[in-house]
Amino acid sequence: MVWWLRTRQVPILVAALTAYAALAAAAGDTLVSLPSLGSETARPLVLFAPLLICMGLGHALSSRLPAAESSGSRPVPRLDQALVLVTVVTAIVVAQIVSVLLNAQVANTAGRNTAFLIGLMLCARRLAGYQPAVIAPVAWVITMLLVGNAGGNGRTQPWTIVLMPPDHLPAAIAATAMLALGVISVPADPVLRDAR
Repeated sequence: MVWWLRTRQVPILVAALTAYAALAAAAGDTLVSLPSLGSETARPLVLFAPLLICMGLGHALSSRLPAAESSGSRPVPRLDQALVLVTVVTAIVVAQIVSVLLNAQVANTAGRNTAFLIGLMLCARRLAGYQPAVIAPVAWVITMLLVGNAGGNGRTQPWTIVLMPPDHLPAAIAATAMLALGVISVPADPVLRDAR
């Protein structure tokens, strides 16, 4: 277990979770005006907090010793799945705490968005490997900011997931489903091998 923790460089993930908590607390309900192809709508700053965890978790899961892990008797894929779930649960709890302590309801979306973006990253990792997978959550957030309310009516499109309000049930269901797909894909090797 100790070698797995060292190999996965868990302190980097802990630092990412700490930075996530700090950004969520600092951002709270703060809205920023960002470029969009639709109508101009202010977006919550906390939208970017989950990207910190995605980068930390992507780094942790890509820190591997393939020969030792494939020949060892420890259930490394199950440990990796547990790491993903503990990370997501921690992010959700932190978002809830920030939301309650600061009375910032928008900060509550950070937990749901973390679950969705980590699931997206893990699914992308299955298809393309770890290095391109870390870009997937960033690309999703940027794309949703640009086209998430296209059409000029100022309303956010429901398929954006990350831009939906905290009480949007379909977004929570989509985030849960994406996370489940991502966790299931953790033990599988990428379809395309990472370039070494």
